[in-house]
Amino acid sequence: MIAIRPIRQDDCQAISEFPLDSLLGMTNLPRDIEKLREKIRRSEKSFRKKVDQPGDEEYYFVLEDFSQNQIGGTCGILADSTQSFEFIYQIEHLNRSSGHLPTPKELKILKVAHNPADSSEVCALYLQRSFRKSGLGRLLALSRFLFMAAFPERFKRRTVAELRGYLDEQKTSPFWNAIGCHFCSLSFAEIMEQFHQLHDFIPEILPEYPLYIPLMPKEAQEVIGKTHDSTRPAYQMLIDENFTWNQEVDVIEGGPILSCRTQEIRSFQESRLVQAEIASESLDPSHEFVIANEKLDFRACLAPIQLREGGKGAISEETAYTLEINDGDVIRYSSVHHSFLS
Repeated sequence: MIAIRPIRQDDCQAISEFPLDSLLGMTNLPRDIEKLREKIRRSEKSFRKKVDQPGDEEYYFVLEDFSQNQIGGTCGILADSTQSFEFIYQIEHLNRSSGHLPTPKELKILKVAHNPADSSEVCALYLQRSFRKSGLGRLLALSRFLFMAAFPERFKRRTVAELRGYLDEQKTSPFWNAIGCHFCSLSFAEIMEQFHQLHDFIPEILPEYPLYIPLMPKEAQEVIGKTHDSTRPAYQMLIDENFTWNQEVDVIEGGPILSCRTQEIRSFQESRLVQAEIASESLDPSHEFVIANEKLDFRACLAPIQLREGGKGAISEETAYTLEINDGDVIRYSSVHHSFLS
């Protein structure tokens, strides 16, 4: 069976072998294996840590095919999003009027702003091409929200997602080439490599004054808030989960930053708890949900569940084994696609 679980040190080699070109622009998955090992260590420590309120914890997960002992993808949650990015560009609209000349009624600008300190972040979502089937991408993405629902004290009241910006066929960023390179003479690949090393340099390369968008090259204007081609499904999934784009973009490549009140994320808000009952009979496969245990040693999978009287949910023996639960344990479930509150 295929399931989500917390990342471990013995996953490091498999993750380091993910295709480099697929990860370009993903700032939470370092390509340097020692830095990756350190990130895994921080994640393992975060899962063990007693937490009353969110701090610098980082939670990373992997999707594993247990029958093949194969790692198919990763995803993560940062308790505090400022660990990942402290500054953003805010798109603002300036109203203008002239009684004598044909001036535009409105001008758009990019203005440097601080990432709000009251946010957690979902990040590091990557699924190997061979696993992009049978709803596994949604399992990987939505499982994070069930973990957040199980442990709300570990996360802030708002959740953001910084999506990869658009890259052209040469794997470079029109946004960076039009803006950032004027303040730092590094190529896009070089600046991303620097970003993997440390984030402290970002304030040094940000413009002091707002930038008028109409003065930028057309190719840069067209990609402001546009996602990387491979990120479009993730963007739509977040929209389906009640995230919105509030005209905020990444300062390096101009990708959109989406946000939602944590308790209003669909899978968080609509998830339900039931007492597991291991069924002896076959269950209807059309009643498939994302199902998770309620443990810090987290497990989640796609599987059928049949609701029964007394707040119980029937699951298969294989599902119980995958979630590492016993008959009578509490489990959490949520629909894969849409609201089931009706």
